[in-house]
Amino acid sequence: MATNRISFTDLQNPLFLHPSDGPTSIVVPKLQGAGDFRAWKRSFEIQLSAKRKLGFIDGTVTRSATDVAEASQWDTCNNMVISWIHNNISENIKSSVLFINTAVDIWRQLKKRFSLTNGSRKYKLNRDLFNLK
Repeated sequence: MATNRISFTDLQNPLFLHPSDGPTSIVVPKLQGAGDFRAWKRSFEIQLSAKRKLGFIDGTVTRSATDVAEASQWDTCNNMVISWIHNNISENIKSSVLFINTAVDIWRQLKKRFSLTNGSRKYKLNRDLFNLK
């Protein structure tokens, strides 16, 4: 009789998905835009880290070019991370990243889009505020 026990080594592997991991197993308040991006990003990274999937958004876990089975596992995990992202962003934002194929590329797009601050606008607003009489 074969036992399907999960080993400690399995749990350490970023390509391991627990049977309870599904598209809704990460839940944070949905990203609405630049105003809540920093808090959303931090909350999401904490949950990904707890599932050992942070490497899928920072690019450190890469798809194998030589091992077909490992590449397939990577595809499954990448798609799960994408589903976690999709389920935790607003519909408008989701439609803009829906056809991006890797979690790392979606993450880069979200960072590029929402983490930028408009330095010149901030300077002008501060100057105008200072000059109010």
